Amino acid sequence: MHWNKAALTLTLFLGLITTALANPVLVTGNPAEAPFLKEVLSRQGWRHFPSKPLRPGETWRAPDGQRVINLDWSPPPAAVAALSDHPEKVDRRGLLFSGGLTPLRTIRFQYYHLGALHGKAPGLELFMTNPGSQDAKLFLQKGIGRPSKDYFSTGHGNNVAWLNAEATGEGEFLLIPAGETIVIFRQEMPADYVVSGTLGLTQTEGPPLQFGLLAAPDPSDAPSLNNLLKESDVHSRGFYPVATQKLLRSHRAGSGSETKIAVGALRQETFSGVRELRGDYGVVYDLEIDLHNPLNRPATIELIFNPRGGAATGTFMIDGQLLEVALTNAMTERAVTSWQLPASSHRRVRLQTIPEGASSYPVRLILRDQTP
Repeated sequence: MHWNKAALTLTLFLGLITTALANPVLVTGNPAEAPFLKEVLSRQGWRHFPSKPLRPGETWRAPDGQRVINLDWSPPPAAVAALSDHPEKVDRRGLLFSGGLTPLRTIRFQYYHLGALHGKAPGLELFMTNPGSQDAKLFLQKGIGRPSKDYFSTGHGNNVAWLNAEATGEGEFLLIPAGETIVIFRQEMPADYVVSGTLGLTQTEGPPLQFGLLAAPDPSDAPSLNNLLKESDVHSRGFYPVATQKLLRSHRAGSGSETKIAVGALRQETFSGVRELRGDYGVVYDLEIDLHNPLNRPATIELIFNPRGGAATGTFMIDGQLLEVALTNAMTERAVTSWQLPASSHRRVRLQTIPEGASSYPVRLILRDQTP
């Protein structure tokens, strides 16, 4: 179902399903894989789980009668990007980020923090508050990196998980009851470990919601809403107006020149103009690349990863295939992939990537003829 059509019909659709099937768990995915379903349903307290993927439109019933439905639906593209990277080192409990949601205006929210809290189970919590008198519904997608003392691997793992989640379309619908605040996501943040994740937040119906990212030494502690700000920390926090940078580039084999593409060089400011986002962390680069071979013989075109200001890793979804680039030093080139074009042919390639936490962005992508 195309999202514009879904935007007009989703509320009625969810209402009919909820009434008819007594509050089933609603997910998306093309398909929704069994491990994802088990993760979602276990948080709902289920004891039985599907052993096979659910295709869009399919329903699975547990032995106790509970149902999970895979809706044929996808969220609107992200309208804004949000980044929580300030303070990067979290040594006090309190509020790291706050914002609001309105129906069918998707926010892509990325966080990257170094844990310095000491307690029973220090971690981050994302909470949603519904101040209205009617229930609200939220669609949640997530790609979470594994906490690690290796800063590069956490930022890289975050992007691998997020690009895979977007490719599969896996996500879940959550109910935010009227007048209540609930935690929708929690991640442990051990001392000296970096944590990073990307969340797609789409409110589908109900009054506007408020959300925040909290740091706490212990999940049983009363929340502290102290705003954790450090004037000496240059890292970014805020909402940015360009969530997806769409680019069209082309390369012609046999021209004798390279095609260079900068990733992470947009340098946009927050809506308030307080702090510039350097490196475009949390911004998806969505490229369409036209490859031309006007020659009367086959040609091979390479894609090269070339960090400029410091060491960097990379993750690329290229025509549905995920490709990863290991840590690469500044001013060093590393091959990502290549394409073979028959004589007198043309090919369009779609490439998506996101600047990686801990890595030094911008980086340069180079399209170059491969030397025979």
